[in-house]
Amino acid sequence: MVDIARSRARAKVAFGLSALMAAAAVGWFWYRGDPVTGILLGGLLMGGGYWEFRRRLVDVRRAARAESDVENDTARK
Repeated sequence: MVDIARSRARAKVAFGLSALMAAAAVGWFWYRGDPVTGILLGGLLMGGGYWEFRRRLVDVRRAARAESDVENDTARK
């Protein structure tokens, strides 16, 4: 059984950690005097985190749909 709420919560936490790491990268490189590198690295981290977030949500939807299809097929027999 797929726990949709738990999977979505984990995806949100992972995205939040990516955002935190992006902010830390921007802050660190800004402090070191190279804001362009920090902004580029932060953008990369945010983009990757968002991509992973969307992928996890799609995986949850697919698993829930497959589980629902199996239950419906079993109920029809």
